[in-house]
Amino acid sequence: MKPTVKTAVRIGRIEFMNALPYYHKLDLNHLSPVEYVNTYPAQLNLMMRKGKLDIALISSLEYLNHQELYSILPGMTIGARDFSGSVILFSKEPIQGLAGKEIALSRQSLSSAVLLRILLQFKYKMTNEFKAVHSDPDKMLEEYPAALVIGDDALLYHPKKFVYKYDLSELWWNWTEKPFCFALWAVRKKFAQENPEWVSEFHRRMIKNLETNLQDLETLIKEGLQLSYLETSFSKIFGYLFNLHYGLDESMLEGLNLFYRFAHRLGFSPKPDPVEFFKVG
Repeated sequence: MKPTVKTAVRIGRIEFMNALPYYHKLDLNHLSPVEYVNTYPAQLNLMMRKGKLDIALISSLEYLNHQELYSILPGMTIGARDFSGSVILFSKEPIQGLAGKEIALSRQSLSSAVLLRILLQFKYKMTNEFKAVHSDPDKMLEEYPAALVIGDDALLYHPKKFVYKYDLSELWWNWTEKPFCFALWAVRKKFAQENPEWVSEFHRRMIKNLETNLQDLETLIKEGLQLSYLETSFSKIFGYLFNLHYGLDESMLEGLNLFYRFAHRLGFSPKPDPVEFFKVG
């Protein structure tokens, strides 16, 4: 007997390429009607918080800030063990020269923006001002000495002039020797309590779909992004997806908990409780 829900399940879908291995060819047929909402991470966070979505990839910091609302689906993340390629501080001068200066932040970011603040304050011992703006790297760099850009905008950006590029997860790795967890699969607790069998089956199908897509990245990129092998961006995207980590293992959790402690020290988040996982049936 298949799990059933009373209404269509509302699933948040990140519009960035790094989420493609989760969604491409995901088969929820005969499980339930679903409604997908496609948008950027900060907006998904807000919709989950307000109860407008049932399940979604959310920023790792969103979970910490509202632990009472969510349970985390085990084993799945978007993270990096060194460089990510898509969370980049572009700067017109070396990072050490940014002390006291105002830095532009993409409005699409949450975890990445706090990660930058952590690195600047605790690693580089600097104090900065920040301004959240629309994600337009050229315009950001026209108006500010440095800009934090995330997602596809960061990965595919070709600056018109020379700029320094700092991959935040690489800076984090070199400093802490821990991986960085950008996003987590979260389910609202109320929905999970009312539909545990559905959530368990969704988790099973998502894990299987992820594994299938990661085993054949060439087909994933060709079909999911409609790119041919001959396009110049193909090899870059292949390397990007190959280097990311999608498993929420013990080392990723260690990096996540360290990030949470720093975020709390900065005053951006409450004191972290242990991550609460949904118990898959």
